[in-house]
Amino acid sequence: MKFSCSTLSLAMVAIASIAWVATAVAETPYEKDQREQLQHYQQTHGTSPQAAQAARWEQDWRQQHPGEPVPSFGVLEKMHRDEIIAQTNRDFAQMQAERQAQIRREYQMARQHQQQVNAAQHVSWSTQRWSQWDQQYSREHQQQAENYLKAVRQAGEWATLEQERREEEKRRKESE
Repeated sequence: MKFSCSTLSLAMVAIASIAWVATAVAETPYEKDQREQLQHYQQTHGTSPQAAQAARWEQDWRQQHPGEPVPSFGVLEKMHRDEIIAQTNRDFAQMQAERQAQIRREYQMARQHQQQVNAAQHVSWSTQRWSQWDQQYSREHQQQAENYLKAVRQAGEWATLEQERREEEKRRKESE
């Protein structure tokens, strides 16, 4: 059986390309270590809600579009935009409810503390005096919130000024 040079060279190219693909797909020690660390983390802590959601989206795609390649995560996100918005709204409502519950607990603790102080001093307050205390408590917490927002704004301004200073210094060094 005779092989022509072109057939032999074609066979060599095919073998070389198969070997190249095998090495291109082969996992490096670093990739293997990263994969194992991820698997260990997921076994220990479970998958994040975002990762579970992405896996569910990919599985849905494969079921609805068999044989077609799975689109990128960005495309899947756009396809599930309404789901993401609904989840964000649910999370925000839950966070808001938790914050309101925390504010109520803090108010009740402060009121109980004031009642204990009054009892220790053998003082009882009228309904009007408790109303004044409530107003004062509200004013103090409003002032704390305003101070917090002011501090956040100021920190942002300082960070912006610092970034501008660094950029100016960098430009000056580059021009020298």
